[in-house]
Amino acid sequence: MKLNVAEILKHLPKTNCKKCGELTCMAFAARLAKRDISLEACPPLFTPEYESNRKALEAILKGAAA
Repeated sequence: MKLNVAEILKHLPKTNCKKCGELTCMAFAARLAKRDISLEACPPLFTPEYESNRKALEAILKGAAA
């Protein structure tokens, strides 16, 4: 199953904080869809505020790997 960039972006913080090394969350989503980067590169996803987002993304990534 191919990963959808828009679906990934929907679950990202969308703060464009650049903590992942990318200029925007859209750029991060595109790299994540290609599996060029991992969720761990996005520190905000590992805060309580975005825990449900991270879990949703983990499910999407796991489903795409199947």
